Amino acid sequence: MEDELMLSVQGKTVREIALEMPLTTRVFEEFKIDYCCHGDTPFDDACRNVGAIPEIVKEKIDSVLDESIISDQDSFSNMDLSDLVDHILDKHHVYTRDEMSHLTPLMAKVASRHGDHYTYLLELKDLFQALCDDLEPHMMKEEMVLFPYIQKLAYAAANHHQVPYPPFGTVQHPVSMMNVEHEEVGELLAKMREITNDYKLPDGACPSFTALFHRLGELERDLHQHIHLENNLLFPRAIELEQNARA
Repeated sequence: MEDELMLSVQGKTVREIALEMPLTTRVFEEFKIDYCCHGDTPFDDACRNVGAIPEIVKEKIDSVLDESIISDQDSFSNMDLSDLVDHILDKHHVYTRDEMSHLTPLMAKVASRHGDHYTYLLELKDLFQALCDDLEPHMMKEEMVLFPYIQKLAYAAANHHQVPYPPFGTVQHPVSMMNVEHEEVGELLAKMREITNDYKLPDGACPSFTALFHRLGELERDLHQHIHLENNLLFPRAIELEQNARA
């Protein structure tokens, strides 16, 4: 297993590793290795960028993969493009909206009650609001413009129909915009984690404080996976499909 693992990560980017072995994203999250917005970084460099020793990260990946059967992982790389869009919508967009709606009042409550003593909560509240303000229109643009076109593109290609020409010219235009917005979301998430010292709870934290930090951490992990699937799988495949169809 160790030899196979060494071959699987050697010379590859974290994006490639995450796509081939989705369970490795657990390890990347643990070591704070960015596999979504900066997934094109070679594995060893990505480890060193966060102060991690590549060999230690590889050992952790080995351990995680040993605990599960690789063939049982979700094979997003082989998923039909239209089905991948549905997965992102049903799993990630629904979850994100639900968490934003529930976390907003919880964030306000915790900041109001504890912000005088833990002043970083006030900044966290502002950052979370900025995150929500970015994500809602971002997801709407994907749902109303980009994703329907990608699904039409996939249907046309699968049925040997003429590929439709969208008003935005080529799928690369909205994809470029989405990638920029993903970068902004990634920066907000990183700042939120930084000012909370990795969501470290103070001694004697109340249940609301505890729930807030736990759920913010879960939202961050889900958004990383969400953005990873779009940036590193959905968007490149859509661009390639469109280019091949019009060649």
